[in-house]
Amino acid sequence: MIKFFRFIQKILGKIFSAFQGISSAWLFVLMTLISIDVFGRALFNKPFRGTPELVSFSIVVIAFLELPYVLWTNGHVRSTVFYDKVGPLGKDIIDLIAALIGIVVFVMLIKSSMNDFIKAVRIGEFEGEGALRIPTSPARALLIVGAGFMVLQLIFNAGKKVYSIINRILGRTPS
Repeated sequence: MIKFFRFIQKILGKIFSAFQGISSAWLFVLMTLISIDVFGRALFNKPFRGTPELVSFSIVVIAFLELPYVLWTNGHVRSTVFYDKVGPLGKDIIDLIAALIGIVVFVMLIKSSMNDFIKAVRIGEFEGEGALRIPTSPARALLIVGAGFMVLQLIFNAGKKVYSIINRILGRTPS
């Protein structure tokens, strides 16, 4: 069972690291674009056209590509006031409950986003007016993909916690 968890974790880690790399590169491009826009506006009174549209399009995509990586590395911010006061079994139970809540939330997000994605593809929906019009379907698809990988990682985390809880109850030390 441990080998299976490690194998899945390794595969997910590679996927999430790729997502993180893509979103970091995208963020660098976005930072460059914003700098060009600001300098163009300040020095030449000529902003880079379409910057607001590209920024608003990019922020959600970057966030949802980063979320699975942050979860995979256990990098989310959490309040530990109660968490620090319980033992290892209590921590496992809290982590399991958090994973189950996360699964519900992200499945609901996927479900609610799916119809909008299908509609965006069907009607050729665009964001922005004038300077730059960006199709919304890629961003909607990446939101669904990011949320889907969050669900996979949360299921994985929940499975690990169930395994750990069972071992703790049986008196075995989970590895």
